[in-house]
Amino acid sequence: MAFIELGTLFLIGASLWIAFWAVFHTTRALLRRRGHQLARELGIQVGAAEKQARRGGEMEALVTMSSTKELGTVEVGVVCTESYDEEESDSDHHSYRTTSHATAHETWVPVESLVGSQSVRLSIPPEAPFSYKGNCLSFKWEVAARGRRAGQVDAEARSEFSVLP
Repeated sequence: MAFIELGTLFLIGASLWIAFWAVFHTTRALLRRRGHQLARELGIQVGAAEKQARRGGEMEALVTMSSTKELGTVEVGVVCTESYDEEESDSDHHSYRTTSHATAHETWVPVESLVGSQSVRLSIPPEAPFSYKGNCLSFKWEVAARGRRAGQVDAEARSEFSVLP
């Protein structure tokens, strides 16, 4: 009898964990999309002056703000996102693969909230991963600008660039 109860508790716990994981990742994706939409609405853009940089080198980010109203504190940075496959299983022990994402590297520096364009130099660490797109593992680099807004979703603009070995 106790074995059945423990098994039932395990299945309930596993089901709750899977539900929590799905809600967390869906919410995170929705907030990120909302941040990109806010960046367009509030007038913040970012791009890389050169589309390639080397590990241990620098890259130049170009930030443009058409308005500073409602942006809050503005930061510019480089972000490397690792995407990797993971094997998951459901409550019936059926295996399936999902793609998960993690931040492999990020560096942020504050910039002045000024209408117009400004240039910011950012370093790429020598030990950082280089850009790579594989079937099970990828590293994507982006230059990003964000308006940090207290108690609200950050406005965030991103632009991809490559980091060479």
